[in-house]
Amino acid sequence: MPADPLVISTACTACGACLLTCPEHALRPGRGRPVVLADRCTACGECVEICPADAIDLLR
Repeated sequence: MPADPLVISTACTACGACLLTCPEHALRPGRGRPVVLADRCTACGECVEICPADAIDLLR
């Protein structure tokens, strides 16, 4: 399995904006914050831009 291209910090409020924005459907609801499906994520950065809590960092 590929390494996660994103880090979602504890600042996440679980608002769901990133889930709705991801064009690859690479995020799914998790316990307290979304889970990244690394094999689907293309590291486009759309979730980083839309996150109102500034809780997502792109690693690649």
